[in-house]
Amino acid sequence: MAVDQHISTVLNLDDLVHLENMFVEFGREDGIRAGQRSGAIEGRVMGCEKGFELSREVGYYEGCAILWHALALQDPERFSVRSCKKIESLLELIRTYPRENNLDDDIIALLDKIRGKFKVVASALQASQRYAEAPASKLIY
Repeated sequence: MAVDQHISTVLNLDDLVHLENMFVEFGREDGIRAGQRSGAIEGRVMGCEKGFELSREVGYYEGCAILWHALALQDPERFSVRSCKKIESLLELIRTYPRENNLDDDIIALLDKIRGKFKVVASALQASQRYAEAPASKLIY
């Protein structure tokens, strides 16, 4: 039984190259979509972490300033008028720190001003207060 089968041995290389390019392009598009999704999630997590760190530092400075202000009111003889004005100035500067997410505000420059003013007040009061950052979170996202 001889069956004549005609098997095409001619390969069209253009079709193979086009097929490969098509798969590369599909893979690229899938990768871009996946990267955008994971990048947005990682960006939000990073933003939350950094925002928390900045706010915690400002909260520390505010707590110290409130304590010094309360002590100055309780025992005014131990605090000079100049020191009280510096404490008030620090509290006013801290109150200008935004409590919401504003992209237009230069938060880092304001935080640098608060740090500087805090150092001036701590030096004037001869207090060795220094913000010590907490260890990094061990949570894995």
